[in-house]
Amino acid sequence: MLSILLPIYQLNPFPLVKELQQQCIALEFPFEILVYDDSTNSNTTIAANINNLSHCHYHINSKTLGRSGNRNALAQKAKGTVLLFLDGDMWPKSKNFIAHYIASSTHHPVVFGGIAYRETMPEKKYQLRWLFGQSREAYSLNQRTKNPYTTCFTSNLLIAKKIFDLYPFDATLTAYGYEDLLFIKTLQHNGIPIHHIENPAYHDGLEDADVFLAKTTEAIRHAEKLLSMGKLEVSDLRVVFWSHRIKKWGVQPLLAPILRIIAPALQKKLVGPCPKLWALDAFKLYCLWR
Repeated sequence: MLSILLPIYQLNPFPLVKELQQQCIALEFPFEILVYDDSTNSNTTIAANINNLSHCHYHINSKTLGRSGNRNALAQKAKGTVLLFLDGDMWPKSKNFIAHYIASSTHHPVVFGGIAYRETMPEKKYQLRWLFGQSREAYSLNQRTKNPYTTCFTSNLLIAKKIFDLYPFDATLTAYGYEDLLFIKTLQHNGIPIHHIENPAYHDGLEDADVFLAKTTEAIRHAEKLLSMGKLEVSDLRVVFWSHRIKKWGVQPLLAPILRIIAPALQKKLVGPCPKLWALDAFKLYCLWR
């Protein structure tokens, strides 16, 4: 049995649930779709509509569990031997999305299908998140196969329940950022292979640039805590790796004041038209050092 698990927060997942349900029914494969809403302002109409669909269940958490806790709660409730984690703002690129995963699940304990972004550039306020995703999340199958752990994300991930039960998300993490990275690192450290296939889902839930930068700042602060706790290593994060290099070269005392001066200009560049990832990387360094 396949358990499709959708952790959501302030989203309307009904169209996604309907699409996944139709694909499963067409395959005549036993399935369930569980939606766990971690928002305190849930839409009860959406919940009722999903609960009226066969093999589908919408649950509203009585308290906020966080990104890790919500995913663990979904897995604990799941009845299937195979779990498909799919974020609520994703959309299957193929009508054979479920079929491809079912075929792979019989041979591999963990399967990642990839992340895709729409080809058409969105309006200005979403361009930064779209550009970041295109460059640093939407890796080709060839790239992912060569680097199976560093190119894997949990927003579109199939995993055997017996494996997940051994290595769940770290529920002690309540701040935003890097819970998926830690989960993948745990699999790697325990020798669990990740098989990559061409079965992407579109990431359609783009944040506007201001929200994305705020989340980036929050994630970097969390990263500092995780580094101090020994949960992350310098090589795990691009910004931390380059910060370490710059400090080693002895140029941080020169560069840090410059970044403080140009930080407002960097932010203006990032929220405007034609944002650049070099500006985002510089902004991250500023956040890390301030």
